[in-house]
Amino acid sequence: MGSTNDALLQALSGAEEVPHGAVYITDDQTAGRGQGANRWHSSPGDNLTFSMLVMPDQLSVDRIFALTQYASLAVHRGLTTMLPTLDEKQLRVKWPNDLYAGNRKLGGILIQNGLRGSGVQWSVIGVGLNVNEREFPPELQRSATSLYHILGEAVDRSSLLEHIFAGFTYWYDELETQGFDRLHAAYHERLYRLGERHRFRRVADDEVFTAVVQGTDGRGHLRLVLDDAQLETFELRSIQWLPA
Repeated sequence: MGSTNDALLQALSGAEEVPHGAVYITDDQTAGRGQGANRWHSSPGDNLTFSMLVMPDQLSVDRIFALTQYASLAVHRGLTTMLPTLDEKQLRVKWPNDLYAGNRKLGGILIQNGLRGSGVQWSVIGVGLNVNEREFPPELQRSATSLYHILGEAVDRSSLLEHIFAGFTYWYDELETQGFDRLHAAYHERLYRLGERHRFRRVADDEVFTAVVQGTDGRGHLRLVLDDAQLETFELRSIQWLPA
């Protein structure tokens, strides 16, 4: 399959109704992608690549970042409930929605939304996790990792998938009941580099700078405290994280 997100989006545009909670999954995703033009590497049969459809009632467009928080927390919970030692490996959510173990990427989430007026009609949540990946291409060897590399042994993908689905169920109540404060607090508790200094690059002018990660605001913008003590917020794709 080229991309589970693309397949689910195509189904949504068809004549048959696609129910809330529908999941498209493949063992061999050949056209996976992340944010922007980023591509997703995955060896056939080694990892988890799937997309889920959710239809959140009453979620307004101005609260759309809650979907990013929801999906990130769901996957994080699934990983840590099945594999509790991952918390000791500094499993964190890197803004906006990547999963990092230490300073290496373990997985990514791609969310595509359908809007109706001022509300969210549906959301396709695509997840890619490096589970039993043993070898990465040269350009990813220093920046990516897998559960196999972290734990030193293979992980049962079916059991992990069940735990992740349970994570989606656990956090969905907060999305449905508009428990945005709890989502926000839990997301920040797991945020990569929170309170730490890191290097970034502004996309507009390629300026490299360092700043302390303070968190996100209600719109999902990243809040950074610059070296001159000024607080600045950044929209998605306006800055790039540089290697630690």
